[in-house]
This record gives sequence, structure tokens and C-alpha cells, in this order.
Amino acid sequence: MFTKGMRRRLVRLPEAAGAGSGVTEGKTPELRLVVIGDSVAAGVGARDHQEALAGQLAQALSAMTGRAVSWRVAARAGATLSTVRRRLLSGLTDPATRWRPDVVLVVAGTNDALRLRGPRAFRREAEGLVRDVRLRLGEDVPVVFAGLPSLDGHAALPRRVRGPLAGYVRLLDRQMRTVAARGVTVFHLPSGGPPEAAGEWLAADRFHPSPAGYRAWARVLAARLATLTETLAPAPSTGP
Repeated sequence: MFTKGMRRRLVRLPEAAGAGSGVTEGKTPELRLVVIGDSVAAGVGARDHQEALAGQLAQALSAMTGRAVSWRVAARAGATLSTVRRRLLSGLTDPATRWRPDVVLVVAGTNDALRLRGPRAFRREAEGLVRDVRLRLGEDVPVVFAGLPSLDGHAALPRRVRGPLAGYVRLLDRQMRTVAARGVTVFHLPSGGPPEAAGEWLAADRFHPSPAGYRAWARVLAARLATLTETLAPAPSTGP
């Protein structure tokens, strides 16, 4: 459905530059978050990761919980769930510093929809991703799927394909919700995806978020993620 001709018409923007990790100010112990996935996780549309999804999400989570957030990005533009499973999981940890995440946020699936990945195959990939994350980390770290974005209003897509493609995205998103419902400490956050409105919310390609769009979406995700993290990865009590 998303043809080569459509791809050629899109403005090609680079992934976010700079360090793919950081730490916000806040109380310790820090909350360790890894964002893994596709071009949105990779910060396409932003200059660096501080103003892309991971950095903005860490700041919003820190503001809501009062905790320092140590974050990392393992992402690649164009990645499908299969790409994430087979090529990006090494970025979940940092052996040099023994850094391991408390929470894994998966931002992927839109490229599967653009390639018309079958729903059952997509669900199996999502289930396999959860399994592979657990095998690599050796523990039941919470895995959180960010809900797939609506594509109804994206100006970069021809009108004739927006409706059918948006419907297909919703179909695959339901598969993600099924995986989350059946899993242990697996969650689906229906965030609505990056803002769809024109103007400051979208980058120059009219498809990816701008820094303002990332900030707005990060706040929505953080509001939902803060409750989960405080329940699943709470800061130890410091006593009376």
C-alpha cells in the first residue's frame, strides 16, 4: 500500500544526532528507561535526542515522579518489529557500566503496517519481541508498547490511502493490545501517537513529529507511564 513512489515523495530527514543516552536531574535511585524501535524512537524530525522522544519523555517522567531518569535509545529509521528483535536488542544494556533498564518502551509497528504485515504474523513478532527482551535481560522487566499512531490526518500520505492505511494501523494496534493482555508485566499505552495537527507539531516531512510534537506526545506517554513505573519499579523507601 505504501509504494516506492510514495516513499520518494517524502522528505528524507535524518535521525536525531548526539548522544543516545542521558540522565535527568531528580531524586535517586534513578529510574532506568530504554526506548527501542523505529524512526520515531530514533528521533527523526528532531536535532538531537534531548528534544526527541526519549529525552522529552525522560524530562516529563522526572517532573511527574520527582526521580532522576537515566535513559537510552536503541532505534533505527524504518525498523519493523522483526528489525527490533534481530538487530537492536543489544542496545538494551551497557555492559561497560552494567546499566540495565527498569522499563523497556517499544515504539514500533507503523512500518509493519506500511508493509501490510499480516495481523497474526505481527502478533507473533510482538510476542517474540517480549520473549527475546526477557531472555536477554534475564528478568521480568516490564515491556511497554506505545500505541500505534493514527494516520488519518497525515498530509504526507495521499488521501486515497489514508483511510485504508489508518484502519490497518488500528488492526495491528489491536494485536499489540492482545499481546499485552496475555503477557505478564506487558502493557499497551494507547497514547494516540504523535500529534497529527499541521504547523508546529510536525517536522518538515509532514510525517514525523517536530520537537514540539515530540514534547506533546512525551507528556501524554509520561502521564500513563509514570503510574506504571511507580508501581512496577518504585524507588526504595528511605525510611520514616
